[in-house]
Amino acid sequence: MPPRAAPALPNRVEIHDAGILATARAVLDACADPRAMGAAVAAAVERNAEWRGRHCINLLAPEAPTSPAVRALLAAEIGTRAAEGHIGAVNRWFAGTRHIDEVEALCVELMKRYFRCNYADHRLCASMIGNAVVYTALTRPGDVVMSAAQPFGAIRRTGPTARPGRWAATSSTSRWIRRSSRSTSTPSAPLPRRCGRGWWRSACR
Repeated sequence: MPPRAAPALPNRVEIHDAGILATARAVLDACADPRAMGAAVAAAVERNAEWRGRHCINLLAPEAPTSPAVRALLAAEIGTRAAEGHIGAVNRWFAGTRHIDEVEALCVELMKRYFRCNYADHRLCASMIGNAVVYTALTRPGDVVMSAAQPFGAIRRTGPTARPGRWAATSSTSRWIRRSSRSTSTPSAPLPRRCGRGWWRSACR
């Protein structure tokens, strides 16, 4: 028998979309056994691969398409291992990284040859670091930066937690509004988000 859901009780801490969770429960309830449940998960994964992988234009750098060889390596045993720190036993936070050091050293030296440079870092750069580089290079404290609301294409790193400063939404669809540090009044209309030194403040409509 497949595992059944717990009795419905009031959930005061649920943060996920209730409708999507209800659909998932219905799918699982319709499964005859755990194998069918696994197949349902696999089918959802394949639908994502068909949609995002074959029919969408990717505009997010960290999600750049990878080759079959890269995907195979990510699915290999080494892809499940944690190896924080730098190459070398004394530079790691975990033991058992001898062959991970070997792989990463090969990657570093290959990158040096490919880019014809003396230093290379194989570790991925998070998009939040990329955003910080752009802000630092192209803006000054107090500059106005236009940003869409997250449900309409923006990412959270351009929102209230992205960088200290004063800001406000540029779209009426955003739930965030600006509170001035010099006034307790709330603007009647959305204002452009501002980059700069200070503190992020937010309020919900």
